[in-house]
Amino acid sequence: MNSLQSAKPPKLDSCNNQVILDYFENAWKLEDILLKSLVGEETFYLNPDPLRNPLIFYLGHSAIFYINKLIQVGLLEKRLNPEYEILFEIGVDPEIPEELNEAIAHLKWPQVAQTWEYREQAYSVISELIKTTPITLPIHSSHPLWALMMGVEHQRIHIETSSMLIRQLPIERVKRPQNWQYAPFNGYTPENEMIEVAGGVVKLGKALDDSTYGWDIDYGDRTVEVAPFFASKYLITNADFIYFVKAGGYENQDYWDEESWNWKTRYNIQCPKFWLHENGSYKYRAMFDEIDLPLDWPVEVNHYEAMAYCRWQGKDTRLMSEPEYHLATYGNSLLDDVENYNLNLKFGSPSPVGMLETAKNSSGLYDLRGNVWEWLSNNLNPLPGYQPHFLYEDNSAIFFDDKHQMMLGGCWITNGTEALKYYRNWFRPNFYQHAGFRIVQDIKD
Repeated sequence: MNSLQSAKPPKLDSCNNQVILDYFENAWKLEDILLKSLVGEETFYLNPDPLRNPLIFYLGHSAIFYINKLIQVGLLEKRLNPEYEILFEIGVDPEIPEELNEAIAHLKWPQVAQTWEYREQAYSVISELIKTTPITLPIHSSHPLWALMMGVEHQRIHIETSSMLIRQLPIERVKRPQNWQYAPFNGYTPENEMIEVAGGVVKLGKALDDSTYGWDIDYGDRTVEVAPFFASKYLITNADFIYFVKAGGYENQDYWDEESWNWKTRYNIQCPKFWLHENGSYKYRAMFDEIDLPLDWPVEVNHYEAMAYCRWQGKDTRLMSEPEYHLATYGNSLLDDVENYNLNLKFGSPSPVGMLETAKNSSGLYDLRGNVWEWLSNNLNPLPGYQPHFLYEDNSAIFFDDKHQMMLGGCWITNGTEALKYYRNWFRPNFYQHAGFRIVQDIKD
């Protein structure tokens, strides 16, 4: 296993203290590697993404999440720092930056050294709890140790969150960690043809007795019949998308709806987030470096930009739906072969579309899992049988609206159970994640 890759999620019907300890320590190490890549204490007080908290919040957030949840189920009795366990608890989901600024304007963040000290103290307490707590199997959703597993998987989500923030910092504020390697890239891209995906019936939702951890939004049961459709063989690449940019796609209002056009004009958006305009051409911001634009890597855009590209393509071009995604990706297969995809830090970046032959499905589509998240046409919605979990009642239920778009498949840094097939993810359409898309068209009679 690559030294930067995460441990495999434990089976909660057959694990032991050491397995859980290893999984916990691995998550903690991965987050430490990212947070220690920041140069200078003042960097922690920067807010590289105006729709998220300053980096100091994420230094404390994972640690207090464990502590608060373990206290809630009675596995811990004593708080470590009641002030921190309030200050670092609540995340944000603003529609515009002004909302975030208003929400955090009154907050006074502690010193970086003090926050690291709290984090290390929390690590000691949690690791000792794991070593000494008798485990009765299985660990199910009402088991006290479910709170611990929730903490580990929550930390793994925030590894990805921190990576997005770090990637938006000025380059002099970061230092690439040892052994961090980007995927290769070429100066050409393969033809992105449309391939027919046969129709079929898919069943969505994670079974309640599944042996791995799951979030409340993953569970439920929905069966959908899916008609045949065409889908692009590859995710849309930087090379594909540059034609849209050069054709004036960001200046033509016909390709944007009112909401997305207002966003684009308000923030003067002229190209994808991680493209750097330089002397008439583009460079690319990877995690810790500025490099030549990798034309054969998938483009990373928000939902607004993906939809604008679809409208530019015409011919009723659209994004894939959740049932179509599952049909194309899994069919009737239950395999979760994470190693076959650019997931779990196989690389420290996206990789060329089609590079991994093991990431090709039976229909001939590549990278349905891993590489970058795939934006879908669906808003976040609960599956039949959905129940919010008592430990985290606002994990997903507050996002059942028309303002949060689904994305599936994971990306190169997605790890833990978030890299497995049942994880359902979502963001506001103006948010950036390591996310891209492929195009889809209906098959006409």
